[in-house]
Amino acid sequence: MLEDSRSAIQKSWLGVAVVCLVVIGLLKPSLIEPEHVFGARNNNQIAEAQAWWNGQLDIPDRKWDTARVGTRIYNHFPPLFTFIAAMVVPIFGGVPQAVVLTMVVLPIPALAFLLFKWIIGRSGAALFLAIGFVCGTSLWPVLDQALRGASPYPVNHALATIGLLILLGEVFGKRRIWVAGAGLVMATMARQLTVFYAIPLLIIARSNEAAGSTRSRTLAIVVTGALVLGVPAVLNSLKFGNPFDSGYMRVYEDRTDALAEAARAHGLFSPHFVPGNLYHMNLGLPRVHRIEVAGEPEYHIRPNRICTGIWWTTPVLMWLFWDLRRTLSDPARRGVLMACALVFVCLLFFHGAGQEQRGFNRFSLDFLPGLMALVAPRCFEGRRAWISGAMIGWSMIYFRWLI
Repeated sequence: MLEDSRSAIQKSWLGVAVVCLVVIGLLKPSLIEPEHVFGARNNNQIAEAQAWWNGQLDIPDRKWDTARVGTRIYNHFPPLFTFIAAMVVPIFGGVPQAVVLTMVVLPIPALAFLLFKWIIGRSGAALFLAIGFVCGTSLWPVLDQALRGASPYPVNHALATIGLLILLGEVFGKRRIWVAGAGLVMATMARQLTVFYAIPLLIIARSNEAAGSTRSRTLAIVVTGALVLGVPAVLNSLKFGNPFDSGYMRVYEDRTDALAEAARAHGLFSPHFVPGNLYHMNLGLPRVHRIEVAGEPEYHIRPNRICTGIWWTTPVLMWLFWDLRRTLSDPARRGVLMACALVFVCLLFFHGAGQEQRGFNRFSLDFLPGLMALVAPRCFEGRRAWISGAMIGWSMIYFRWLI
């Protein structure tokens, strides 16, 4: 038994190493410059971390997507990356690319492999699905952008994905409430809508007596809830004078672009945005561009710049509908599906769910990890293995080479 356990651990570490090496290779190692340091101009959260070390909350310069209160300028993004940046800016004057690589990018393939291995039970299938998840979904351009420029948008999506993978690993694994709670805290402090994943957390906390005494589980939920709600509320109060004011609308006060106009006219969330988001998030097909060359028309396919549908770019998710009855029969799986559905619905009403995403949909990462975990159990059973392999192969070609 000890040898079997040791062999399983060795295979897990080997799988983690392989999937991380594959991702590094596809990210073009020539672009990885560990000595490169990202500064305040790359990410408002780095500027905020530097401000904290100077004993203040406001940042010195008005940048894109910053919130102004009187004469003070604030970062409005969730605080997780600010906390990470604050740990290293006194040493490096910013955030080295090596930190982004090791703390933002590489944990995702490693955690994805461990999650899928736990669900599927076979290292080979888990390895293939983990590579497909990282390289065959909108996660790929997000990680590429995070590593290239440390922009707050891809960085926060990547950090939220790490938190969700930790939480899902417990929902489908040992169901340790404290670990799952830490995953939820991490996810919500990078992407607020992931708070809906509290649903499967509460389900496993209620149903899993092996996770500890009732008092221990209750304490874990209380501490998780206090951090999820309390930390942003305190920061909002200190910056904007209201625990419920994230400063989001303030970023549009001096802007005249279409996104700012839409938010001012209809609000951050509105039924007005549902038809467009419904199309772009589900279909978002490429556009055919016509040009004249030597008097002859030529037609070129260009990826949609306003979000792209998940079902044809990551078709392996279609197994979700095939296995829907099985998913609904299990309380924990049902909770994950409910969380994904609520996130999806909220994004349909969001004013900016389809902005400046050439050929991909970064907002899908708020629900896509949960969907991938739901389709994983039977993804490589029998004849499905060949179909799933073809689906994942297409997705990897699309995200790696076609956009």
